[in-house]
Amino acid sequence: MSYCTILSVINEHTASTVIGRYAISLALACKARLVLYAAHAGEISESTLNHTDRHLDHLVAVAEELEIPVTRIREVGTITRLLPERVQAEKADLVFYPLTPGERYGDHLQRHTVHQLLRTIVPDLAIMRIISMAKPHPRHILVPLGKVVGVMERRLLFISELARGFHAQVTLFHLSAARTNEGMPENITRFRQQLLLKQITVLERSGRGPIGKSITVEAITHHHDLVVLGASERGMLQKLFFGNPAGDLMHQPPCNTILFRAARKLP
Repeated sequence: MSYCTILSVINEHTASTVIGRYAISLALACKARLVLYAAHAGEISESTLNHTDRHLDHLVAVAEELEIPVTRIREVGTITRLLPERVQAEKADLVFYPLTPGERYGDHLQRHTVHQLLRTIVPDLAIMRIISMAKPHPRHILVPLGKVVGVMERRLLFISELARGFHAQVTLFHLSAARTNEGMPENITRFRQQLLLKQITVLERSGRGPIGKSITVEAITHHHDLVVLGASERGMLQKLFFGNPAGDLMHQPPCNTILFRAARKLP
């Protein structure tokens, strides 16, 4: 199992070109078709259009040089309406979406674009926050995991293809609220074994205490250049009472960070 069509959203922000390079690397590793997609409102400035077009031109040229089948699409209208339709029309099974500088995942009361896309995008969705454009090719990927690894098959597919595409090392980081002598949970051991079968270099580490702080310390002290989080499964009330570590990390990440949400089940 692998990805067949990968769609990456591109906009006027330079950070979106880094995300486009991630999509290109995965398309190359998976031998997948690539769709580079931009949507903008009708009243957008010419400067914004020019920046978006330059980013599209650059990424298309890179993809063609690597002989990746690539389609370039730019549409006029709201992205929350157009993108789900385009994803379905192109039969994309992975979508990369760049958070804009003012956009915050986890702040549901503000109704940011990302929250609407989480509800309407059906296939795997990789939401990315770029804070450093100096390292577009990650070599050390940190994957925090709890005792239970949700949608293991989809997460395994995404992380393994990401690591393969960048020839990167993966560190599985087990988090627990308190110190335990039970060792690594069975699910994490199985996750590691599956990555090893795919010939990916894997390390294991553990930590305890507040989730967000532990991930940040681990990423900084061990020089990781990418963190891959799983989307929070807490409801809105749970987030209000117990916090939203994934949302906090996506707002102020220690390095470039992806929030991976596995494909939604159709009703």
